Amino acid sequence: MKADVQYNDYIGTSAADISDHTDLDKFLTERGVDTERYESFGASFYSGYSDFFTASIICRDKLKTTEIKPYIVEFDFDITKDEFFELFKRFHVVITEKFDKHSNREIDENISLLDSE
Repeated sequence: MKADVQYNDYIGTSAADISDHTDLDKFLTERGVDTERYESFGASFYSGYSDFFTASIICRDKLKTTEIKPYIVEFDFDITKDEFFELFKRFHVVITEKFDKHSNREIDENISLLDSE
């Protein structure tokens, strides 16, 4: 699985921490999904202009999975950005220009340009 948009001008990585208040299985159960059959192991979101936002939970279907190949399904939900990000304690995404030669480097300094009131 890999994130993909129309042109992929920027590519990168992401990381998230599990919420202290909920988890993906609880979210699925609350929406009527059989978590005995569907084992959650990931999530996806897509955002665009004009507040366009979709999100899904990625699961392994234990019934259709074989020893040779796991059967992966994606459950789409009517969910807001806030509801989706509440599933995680922290969520961090880093993107750089597709052909940037510095994407594997670490940041040397963080300079904040915060507006003061």
